[in-house]
Amino acid sequence: MACDVCDGILKDHIIYENNELIISLAANTSTSGHLQIFPKEHLTIMDQVPSNILKSMAIAANKMSMILFEVLKVHGTNIIIQNGVPAGQTINHFSVHVIPRRTDDGLKLDWDMKQATNDSLDSMQRMISEGITLEDSNTQNKTTSPAEVVASQEIRQDDSNAAEEKNSEKKNNYWLKSLERIP
Repeated sequence: MACDVCDGILKDHIIYENNELIISLAANTSTSGHLQIFPKEHLTIMDQVPSNILKSMAIAANKMSMILFEVLKVHGTNIIIQNGVPAGQTINHFSVHVIPRRTDDGLKLDWDMKQATNDSLDSMQRMISEGITLEDSNTQNKTTSPAEVVASQEIRQDDSNAAEEKNSEKKNNYWLKSLERIP
């Protein structure tokens, strides 16, 4: 197999591993402490990654970010996904980058912004919204009955309300913790 992650080539730099994920120091680093989070299963782009693995990766990225703040005393982090070669993906295995940042570190991750016209924004909004609606109807028509769809929506709403409350608590705690980190 032609995958450094699956072939274990990165094993010397692994800092954490469980049954779903591998967290490793980046082989091609942009800053000291640059981490990459990989699914253990060989998946090349985000579209292939199951939702539960993406969730685990997002949680791991958040935890690694907090650890970098505490251990390396960084001032910020960038959490980046390079999804496909045109987006800068250089290895044939999906990953999430957690990049430690310091004030005036010289690392440039910005790009030239262009002012969008209202017409182009309206057109983009319409196209993407239609894509979301189409995706929702395709998913519902494939494997679920109307009763299952209604039950699923009710569960999502309940989960969403609980998640909002939890996120609000976590956000408040995060802001308090970040204030404590200021040197």
